[in-house]
Order: sequence, then structure tokens, then C-alpha cells
Amino acid sequence: MTTQELVNLVNLEADELLDTDEDNIPYINHAIDLLSFFLSDDPSLISVATVKDKDDVPDNFQRLVPLNGYPLRIDGKKFRIISSDRKVTIRYSTHMPHVSSLEDEIPFKEMYAGCLVLIASYLIKKKTYIPVQYCQEDSTFVQQLMAAIKQAQGGEQK
Repeated sequence: MTTQELVNLVNLEADELLDTDEDNIPYINHAIDLLSFFLSDDPSLISVATVKDKDDVPDNFQRLVPLNGYPLRIDGKKFRIISSDRKVTIRYSTHMPHVSSLEDEIPFKEMYAGCLVLIASYLIKKKTYIPVQYCQEDSTFVQQLMAAIKQAQGGEQK
């Protein structure tokens, strides 16, 4: 799916509140970041690497999987091994890359398009309207998003 195809869906959901299709790109990138966070345990977002002391943390690094149990710590943008091991093999979750043009491919499988539309349109509406009721609907939005993710993955919708 291209960014333009996703923008078309977002425009339908958000009532075309933005002036140009390109104005949707920051909201889509924010949606990509949020969905990456919610899917951080998904196998498609897990990478494996062997690191040495003072190796750079990858740019797409989100967190270690599991969160603890590794003989290392992260100081700024460097791995620091805190055992006698010279190298440590780690598993870590990554985030998907951003899009920069309407021709770019969306980095998620198409089954997550509905989730991205839900997130991006919600962010656009919240930013554009800023009504009081949107400030109180964040928890409902998160529940809807989790249900949409579960449905996209083939689970039951609540």
C-alpha cells in the first residue's frame, strides 16, 4: 500500500480536514511510531544482533526483548557489557521507518492499514478540533486501537 492510498483512507475518516495530501505525512509517521510501539513484541519487529562493549545502539532500536536478563546496559547511544563476555547476542524490538512522500510504501503489512487510519485520523481530528470531549476520549481511543490490532492479527474483536 502506498502512502497516497493510506492518505485517501485517512481523508475519508478525518473528513479531509487538512489542506493537502502531503499534510497527512507527519500524522502517518506518528501513527507508524505508535503502531510500532504497540506491536513491539510482534516477530516482524524483532531483530537479533551480536554486540560488543561500546557498540552503537541501532537507530531503529526500541527496547530489549525481554526487557531484562542481558549482561549489558545502555549508556546514551552505546551498549556497555557488564560481564566478562566479549560479545552478547541480543533480541530487540525495532520501529518501522517513516515515509517522506506520497509514493512511498507503507512499511506495515496491509492488514494494519485500518489501525494506521484509526490512529492518523484520530490525531488529525484531535489537533484540528481540540474539543473538550477529545481530551476525555483518549482511553476509549486506545481501547479501540487495541481491538483493531487484535482483529488485524486474526483475533476476536471486543
